[in-house]
Amino acid sequence: MICTLTGSDLHLSGPLIDAASTAGIKLFIPAEYGLDTSNAKIRALLPPYRTRFEIQEKLRASVMDWKVVYSGIGLEDAMKTDGVMGIDALWASAVVFTGSEKTEVAISSYTDIARSITGIVRGNEKKAGNEVYTCGFRCTLEQVIAAVEKELEKDLDRYEGDLKGAEKEAAERMKMGYFDGGVALMGRVAVWDHGIDAWRAWNNQRGDTTDEWESELRKVVRQVRSGDIVGDGCGC
Repeated sequence: MICTLTGSDLHLSGPLIDAASTAGIKLFIPAEYGLDTSNAKIRALLPPYRTRFEIQEKLRASVMDWKVVYSGIGLEDAMKTDGVMGIDALWASAVVFTGSEKTEVAISSYTDIARSITGIVRGNEKKAGNEVYTCGFRCTLEQVIAAVEKELEKDLDRYEGDLKGAEKEAAERMKMGYFDGGVALMGRVAVWDHGIDAWRAWNNQRGDTTDEWESELRKVVRQVRSGDIVGDGCGC
């Protein structure tokens, strides 16, 4: 069973696990497809990852085989106004947190994630354990900005971000009921704060060559600009 629940529906994975176990399902892939849920610092920042961890605990107690797919940053979501990278392809801007410009992150497109899931279902994933770390490519923020600017044929407006300020604002947003906007902003802290150490588990992952991922990224930029990929406004 492949689970694709998102957002506030994540908790519904629990009943699905019960139903799958009762039905004799042999393999369960929970709705992860993001950052590293096993990282306690990420769970402390982002409530959805606490729910994901609880789902994993339930799977550990089940009799099913299960695999979680950690695919890093979602490429399509990353180019939206409220994306965790701080890149806004629609309004041609970027938020840059000082010291993070050269941090190498892991990025996957929807196609990359689907390919990873297909490989697991077909039995191609032979590594021991339940965690599968995968990505379409590894790159820095500066490399992403350069590719976006190449596609737009102009420089992005750059704004200096402050991690402590972002964390405080994100907490306030969630407290005031703007949960999605708060989580989106807190996601930037998880991605760029070196103290979180979000990318260590991907150290041995490389993915596509620069020419290949630049082409894919530029295609996504065009989709955002044309309205084929729609964001959530300002993310407030």
